[in-house]
Amino acid sequence: MRYRVLGRTGLKVSELGLGGHEYRRFDETKRKSEEKKSSEELLKTQPQRNSLIERAIDAGVNYFDTTSVEEAQSLGLALKTLGRRRDVYITAMILFPFRRLKETPPARWREFILEGVEERLSLLQTDHIDIFNIHIPENNYLTDRLEITLKVLEEMKDQGKVGSIGASSHELRFLAELIRKHDCFNSVMVPYNYHLQEAKDVLFPLCKALEIGVVVMKPFAWPYYGISFTHFGSVDLEKCYYTPAQTSLKWILNSPEVSTIVMGINALEELEENLGAVTKEGEIDDEVLERHLQTVQSRQGKDILKRMLDHPAIDLHYYARRALASEQ
Repeated sequence: MRYRVLGRTGLKVSELGLGGHEYRRFDETKRKSEEKKSSEELLKTQPQRNSLIERAIDAGVNYFDTTSVEEAQSLGLALKTLGRRRDVYITAMILFPFRRLKETPPARWREFILEGVEERLSLLQTDHIDIFNIHIPENNYLTDRLEITLKVLEEMKDQGKVGSIGASSHELRFLAELIRKHDCFNSVMVPYNYHLQEAKDVLFPLCKALEIGVVVMKPFAWPYYGISFTHFGSVDLEKCYYTPAQTSLKWILNSPEVSTIVMGINALEELEENLGAVTKEGEIDDEVLERHLQTVQSRQGKDILKRMLDHPAIDLHYYARRALASEQ
């Protein structure tokens, strides 16, 4: 494993990290729920996640991102069981904080943010979170909402409960303007891959100038959100040194502004394949990615998307239906 410094956080992070969604393939009927799973529900599948996380840490992965309540709860259980909290950096967030502040009386805003951070600390079974991201700041943004959130997080930094403040966003131009105006984030987590290259022009130069660390999410989910491009074709591996997934990761890491990539992983086999992107040395073939993109955007790709409606993995058929609906 190789490591890069994550901007002003000063953290030396592994080039490959783990994203939140490796912890489960969600139940479609509960996907919008922010309720904690019961201990019995979670423990049924927790051993598999423990093995995945232990293997990742043993391979040198030290950066873990959590988004949902369930993901934080599961990672907390795994790190406690394994006794590996000191070996990793953890990021966490409150989902859509500005949207939820809009629904909260201003007199309770400070309390809401405090409670949100304390809840994540409790779920993760830790006394500190290394990076606390402001999730999707473009959603219901107001300067007052940003300022109170930053103020509370700074207070928690002083208490040692939060290490650095970051942001997680899909609206890169908005995020860039926010950085220019406030310069309030030590790191950002944004989508960037072969198909979604906006970050290279819109954000990377700004982050480099201000020493803001860049974490890449959605390395495989292109061009459809939530669906890996690898579902849309095969490559003759006898002619390719890297698998398509490894090629995608290597392509992203060719940008020096990127510190780490958080990948959604659902099985040890996927983890081992992804680790090959940094353990193997060699040139990548960009044509592998281009061929996949052409296939996805072809009639054949649309037919594959339709077949996913019957896929046994709940997340795949959910996102396939969402993708097809967006094109109508």
